[in-house]
Amino acid sequence: MSFFRSKQMRYYSLVIPRESAWVVMNELARLDQLHFVDYDPQLPMISRPFANYVKRCDDSIFKLSCLEQLLKEFKKDLIYCENVDSLLDYFHQVQYDRMKPGHTYFDELEQEIDQKKIQIQEQSANLQNLLDRVNIITEQKLVLENAKEILGQSVFQQQTPHNVNDYQQLKFGQIIGVIDKEEEVRFKRIIFRVTKGNAWVQIKDLNNEQIDNSMRKSFHLNQNNASQPRCLFVIVYPGAEESSSFRMKLMKVCDSFNRQRIEYPNSMDEMQKKMIELSQQLQEAKNLIEMTKQQLEKSLDGLVLQKQGCNCSYFEYMRLYVLKEKYLYVNLNYLTMRGSIFTGYFWLPEGMELVVEEKLRNAMKNNRDHYPTGQIQEMKPYPYTPPTYFNLNEVTMPFQEIVNTYGVPRYQEVNPGLFTIITFPFLFGVMFADIAHGFMLFLCGIYLIFWRNSLQKQTDSMFNQMIPFRYLIILMGFFALYNGFIYNDYLSISLNLFGSCYSPENEEWKRESKDCVYPFGVDPVWQASGSSLNFMNSYKMKLSVILGVIHMLFGILMKGVNTLFFKNYLDFYCEFIPQLLFMICTFGWMDFIIIVKWLNTYENNTDPSIIETMINQVLKPFDEPANPVFPNDPQFQLRVTQILTLIAVICIPWMLLPKPLILGSRHDNNKVSMSDSQYQPLVMEKQVSEQDEDNNQQFQSDLQNAANLRSFTEQGKEEHDSGEIWVHQMIETIEFVLGGISNTASYLRLWALSLAHGQLAEVFYDMCLAGKLDAGGVLGGLLGGYFYIVFALLTFGVLMTMDVMECFLHALRLHWVEFQNKFYKADGYLFNGYSYKKILNDNLKQANSK
Repeated sequence: MSFFRSKQMRYYSLVIPRESAWVVMNELARLDQLHFVDYDPQLPMISRPFANYVKRCDDSIFKLSCLEQLLKEFKKDLIYCENVDSLLDYFHQVQYDRMKPGHTYFDELEQEIDQKKIQIQEQSANLQNLLDRVNIITEQKLVLENAKEILGQSVFQQQTPHNVNDYQQLKFGQIIGVIDKEEEVRFKRIIFRVTKGNAWVQIKDLNNEQIDNSMRKSFHLNQNNASQPRCLFVIVYPGAEESSSFRMKLMKVCDSFNRQRIEYPNSMDEMQKKMIELSQQLQEAKNLIEMTKQQLEKSLDGLVLQKQGCNCSYFEYMRLYVLKEKYLYVNLNYLTMRGSIFTGYFWLPEGMELVVEEKLRNAMKNNRDHYPTGQIQEMKPYPYTPPTYFNLNEVTMPFQEIVNTYGVPRYQEVNPGLFTIITFPFLFGVMFADIAHGFMLFLCGIYLIFWRNSLQKQTDSMFNQMIPFRYLIILMGFFALYNGFIYNDYLSISLNLFGSCYSPENEEWKRESKDCVYPFGVDPVWQASGSSLNFMNSYKMKLSVILGVIHMLFGILMKGVNTLFFKNYLDFYCEFIPQLLFMICTFGWMDFIIIVKWLNTYENNTDPSIIETMINQVLKPFDEPANPVFPNDPQFQLRVTQILTLIAVICIPWMLLPKPLILGSRHDNNKVSMSDSQYQPLVMEKQVSEQDEDNNQQFQSDLQNAANLRSFTEQGKEEHDSGEIWVHQMIETIEFVLGGISNTASYLRLWALSLAHGQLAEVFYDMCLAGKLDAGGVLGGLLGGYFYIVFALLTFGVLMTMDVMECFLHALRLHWVEFQNKFYKADGYLFNGYSYKKILNDNLKQANSK
């Protein structure tokens, strides 16, 4: 069963010649079953044989990202790949039809990407330059038109003074230009200071952003939100000589604001000629923009279109192919190169050897030069720990992610993900128990399952992000619905589905028959009684403790299964058995007497207190209980509690002493054998070629130096290791004993969250609906509709969002801390299969989420 335990792994070496390395790796990537081991994790990627190829792929991806920005700017919709397998088949067919070595296709594609980037970016730059030119011409026209309104016709009539000697007094000069809107106040202040108030300044907004955006809209281009608002300024000053110091000062001030100045015409004829000239330039620029835009869109359309037989746009085809090549070369860098031979090591699930050999034979067939494709050979995996590999599907994936977030399972240990499929949504349902709320969550899961295909196309939808977790959501809704029927809670209202066993009589509830039992869930009469809250609190609290102890006992049983599977009999006898007995004799006994109390009837207020019974079991071990759990048999209860207490006390030194003593005796041979594999070897063995004598001698020298160092330090290490064992076992024992109490109390959150959920639902119902539906007339109908909307919004906003997240997090904590710490080591690492399909699918998910 591959989900109960991870798949068994085999360690292999792969030897391939350099000439066929690309072909072999290309074939193996379609298998999705190889986990390559890096021969030297400390070696940087830049120092590896194919680092240059990886860099070229990164450069091509960057160029494609630049083109993608242009595609988005011109609103070109890409066709994304929906079936990676068919795309990989198309890649294979294209390479086969070329009649050339497969690895050379990337060189051709790289050149094509570079050419398209240069061509399209050049066209885009020309278009932007033309747009800037149109903006400048349009701005000049606006400046002249607004300046004419400000200065009027009189500015053209001061060409000839009445008296030649009064020329300087009659002639005025003007400076016209453009500044940024934010510089308006500073510009006025500086002009005033420079001229000492002897110049007239008028500033007017140009509204250039609206004109720019309207112009872009006319060409069906995106609006330019980066354009700065600008203003026209007109300065009129006395004196019109070009070389006057007054004018030179003003010119320097205007130039310091880094905006254009415009020469104002000296006559009306020149003004008309200037306007006609600007209109002609503007029309020519617009014609060029239209032509350039058509050429640019034609080039971009070539990237969006699909090639015959391909299931995506040509742009996506190039991008995914480059990603595939990069992935191939990254994994080739995990192999070590010796001469013309590549040697690498990989993990392979058991039983896949024949499939890999078949792939190698296919690689030879696809190799046009018929170079040998190499071979694989099984090796001993020491000192490497195999990776953890599970066959996951859409149902099991979200539950395994919950487990992996805490830690990846150790190789071949019991996987908590299998049990999480039921226990996680069930504990969530205990806290979120409500018929209506659970049904709404269940409907949400059904919607995600049956309308998945349409939701996947809605990338901006909230439900699109929930699709991978649809089976988790539907199970959470189902168990919330189920527990809602158990508690008989429908929006804080009890439903009388099967007929109550009680009937009203003289303002009291009388039971119709002692044998009458409500068929399923809690009798609705309890909500009408005055002790409803006390009854439900007691019931939910005790039920939470029972569920928690069962959950923890199951975790301890899984520890026993692990120890037997790994043949770790020391942990089985010295940890599992005493832990199981301790938990059964303490909290298991507490659950048992809770159930016994439920099944018995006590008269005259002699019902026992569970808490008092558990305390007296330890503090008064020889006193008979005043109110025994077993009616009329206190002696039997005393004997049972004495035996259980004695077993629980014996289990504590049983957990503490035997294991360190047995491990300490093994130090006779200066070896420490820890079941938890806490100690790693000082030097890892290497696979060294027999032909490489120099490297082999160096490696043997390193081993000898490490052995000498170890023998030198091992003299004082034995006592240190023994001390570590004792400290470790003492911590484990104390943690388990005290953790048994704290973990059991932690399961009371099942009761607390359920109580909070029920009370919130009751408050919303009482404040919004109760009493509001009885009012008649039009006003009553309007008020009822208003309060119903308020009730629905509060229910969705608080209970269906916030409370769902709260119950989810608490269920997560119960699994991570209270359940998994009983047996789960979580120190493994995931199997990372060499797979084109996986890397391309992950990239497509990221692309679709943008």
